Amino acid sequence: MAVPSSLLRQNLSGSTFSPGLDSVEVELENLLSEEDELNEEVTMGLIRNLKIPLPSSTPPPTEKEVLFPAYLINLVTSEMWNNGFVKESERFLANVMQSIQQEVMQHDGDDAINPGAFWLSNVHEMLSFVFLAEDWYEAQKTDNYEYDRLLEIVKHDLESLEFNIYHTWMKVLKKKLFKMIVPAIIESQSLPGFVTSESNRFLGKLLPSNNNPAYSMDNLLSLLNNVYKAMKAFYLEDSIVTQTVTELLRLVGVTAFNDLLMRRNFLSWKRGLQINYNITRIEEWCKSHDMPEGTLQLEHLMQATKLLQLKKATLNDIEIIQDICWMLSPNQIQKLLNQYLVADYEQPINGEIMKAVASRVTEKSDVLLLTPVDMEDSGPYEIAEPRVITALETYTPSWLQTPRLKRLAEIVSAQAMAQQERLEMAEMA
Repeated sequence: MAVPSSLLRQNLSGSTFSPGLDSVEVELENLLSEEDELNEEVTMGLIRNLKIPLPSSTPPPTEKEVLFPAYLINLVTSEMWNNGFVKESERFLANVMQSIQQEVMQHDGDDAINPGAFWLSNVHEMLSFVFLAEDWYEAQKTDNYEYDRLLEIVKHDLESLEFNIYHTWMKVLKKKLFKMIVPAIIESQSLPGFVTSESNRFLGKLLPSNNNPAYSMDNLLSLLNNVYKAMKAFYLEDSIVTQTVTELLRLVGVTAFNDLLMRRNFLSWKRGLQINYNITRIEEWCKSHDMPEGTLQLEHLMQATKLLQLKKATLNDIEIIQDICWMLSPNQIQKLLNQYLVADYEQPINGEIMKAVASRVTEKSDVLLLTPVDMEDSGPYEIAEPRVITALETYTPSWLQTPRLKRLAEIVSAQAMAQQERLEMAEMA
């Protein structure tokens, strides 16, 4: 059941409906005072041993089925505040936050995708509740500095936790994605009829070619799909989805471009065609997921592959290349042309053309490689706006092995219903 915010108790330090401490209220206080037992139940039953819903399930999980951990944690917190358990609530939330961080950090590879998105969303729900409590508390205009201090600490700690979860999660995703980028985008050749064997790096034809890269574009797109599905299924805000995908595509664009730039005995018209096709698949993915701006992260790579496909026989051709590949520095253009393998059916790039290209490289500090994407740090994380919470939800899944939390939810739900009935009777009187 959802407890409407209009029925939330009117003072953080006590209830406005207190028909004497009946047995139910005594039971509620007893539940809240059993700190160790409550902490153990939340840590083990609600966090560590939790069965996270699958994003791909049919029908997809509802908000209740995704956010019930945050709902129950918010409920306990609210009841602690309503009953004057200030220090206890601080310890309770510190334990909860530590347990969530440990849970997220223990997952790696594919296993990290769902827990990261799931807890990122739940922590944001918890943070949104604290914003609600803060707004409501300020509206009371009371000088209870104990609660004022508590709300500031909890809000700061939850913001830090959300930040840490995002960066921990992204670190794992980047590590997984990084291994796929070069084999899938640079080395894989999906277009039949344009396959080339000049795939060796640095050592030319001394080593046998690798015709079966370790990862394909299907693998790379599957990873993006799984991350996107998890974020959407677990009700993460669009701004978080955009931040995440943009950072992953930035890693793709920079890593693939830098690899391409440093290859010898590899760059050719056919390779340009194959890589361009692979990039097109990412473009299509972005469009089908309403993120066309994601391809901006691939612009250097796209222009490099265009250069491989354009004519390079005359000075006029070079002018056209510099117009079309406007994002590439003169140094990068020179490097790509120097490394270019001229096919039998192509006119060789003569010395006059290379001199003209070299003349444009005016500074030794001219950019060659793009700054590598930091694998440990995903830059500033913009926390989404607080969610609108109109009710404290008391939903607990039937399979959840948390008897204390279930009983607490039952009591709060019953009390809210009783208060609602009294309000309705008062209005009718």
